[in-house]
Amino acid sequence: MTISEVIENVRQIKNGYDVTDEQIIADINRVEMNIIYNIISGRQGDNELATIYGNYNLETDRDRELLAPAPYDNIYQQYCISQIDMQYEDSERYENSSALYNNTFMELRAYWYRTHPQKKRYNFHI
Repeated sequence: MTISEVIENVRQIKNGYDVTDEQIIADINRVEMNIIYNIISGRQGDNELATIYGNYNLETDRDRELLAPAPYDNIYQQYCISQIDMQYEDSERYENSSALYNNTFMELRAYWYRTHPQKKRYNFHI
């Protein structure tokens, strides 16, 4: 999924809300950095991926492919939607959208751990 696809999907789902591209891109970046630091770190290939992904802003190419693979790539829009729900103080929707994001994050982590072995020299390697 690309940055522009996430922006378009979030705008379709939350079409009555005043949300800027800057806010959506900042949320995408938060998800990406969370994935890098809490899932990818310590796994083979982590250094290469950390240099390629993340640190997005308004000047970032909107057609840039994001890190999370399908079917986990909806994690970005789930996080953006939960943040919009929190901003507009819709607590019930926030709880639901936040739970969706957390479940997808856990599934992505389980997938990544299955497909990317731990580094041999990582501090937590047993």
